[in-house]
Amino acid sequence: MNFNPYSNTHKGASIGFFPLFVTLLILSVHYFTGALAWPEPNDLRAQRDFNAAIGMSVVTGYFWFTLRLIHQNVASTLISLLVKTNQLSQFSHHRHRLYSSLKHHQANCIIIALLITIVYVLIEGLFTGNSELHQYILTINAVLFWFFFSLFLSQVSSNIRYLETEILVDTDSKIDHLNSIASLIRLGFVNATISLGALALFPIFWFGKGIPTLDIVIVGVFALVIGVYLFWPVNKLCKIWQQSKRHELSNLALSMESSIEGEHQDLDKIERIDVERESISLLPMFTMNLQDKMRLAACICLVLISWTFFGLIAFFS
Repeated sequence: MNFNPYSNTHKGASIGFFPLFVTLLILSVHYFTGALAWPEPNDLRAQRDFNAAIGMSVVTGYFWFTLRLIHQNVASTLISLLVKTNQLSQFSHHRHRLYSSLKHHQANCIIIALLITIVYVLIEGLFTGNSELHQYILTINAVLFWFFFSLFLSQVSSNIRYLETEILVDTDSKIDHLNSIASLIRLGFVNATISLGALALFPIFWFGKGIPTLDIVIVGVFALVIGVYLFWPVNKLCKIWQQSKRHELSNLALSMESSIEGEHQDLDKIERIDVERESISLLPMFTMNLQDKMRLAACICLVLISWTFFGLIAFFS
């Protein structure tokens, strides 16, 4: 599987073409093996298989696309930070380290996906003596689903942590340091926003039937992860930015005061300090552009529409 990791050279629809193609291919396999046959009324097993075939295929494709988008955003942010630190020549080195981390996560996530699928199959008793072909295909799809689900969660938080610990510390200029933190804040905000979109897809699993307790736990864990590992780091970076700005302004004020009170006033130095202090004081922490606002609004609307739609279906059925 080609993830095209940490590249900012593929824009727009190209990063979503392969995940979309594979999603349609998986749905086609489910259709021809019988999983997408319209279930008879009160046939909960057929309804569950129908929902799982659509839900797992679509969510798998979404997480795959989101991973590619996140890798592209990380590459763009990495280049921006390296330019600020005059280390653009180190891009290949950092990209290699990020890719090594990705391969490590892939190995771990394959094991996790297999274990979760086995446990889920045993708990739900999905395989009996009369199991059909489409149920085995669903199990294979489940491995893919849990693989991309766990890989998404591991990658979406580790990349920002890497940039913060490995790149951010090398910024010497005060303004560049603050702008670099703002770049990480925006990256974290974008990651958290597109993660919300996945919540709009989960109700597909409950179409025409009740919500299993295990599914509620899974969705709850996912929502908690979004809050803890995505939005919380953004909040943490915002506080770091504010503290760094106050610290730099305080140091510049002391330097200004020292220069003014000195026996030999250096007017050029005083002017430079004043210009730098004004520049830092005017720096915005994070400004949402039109694309950020549209992306956030779209994700929130999709979640509300999806949950309302499936909720109404469950209420009137």
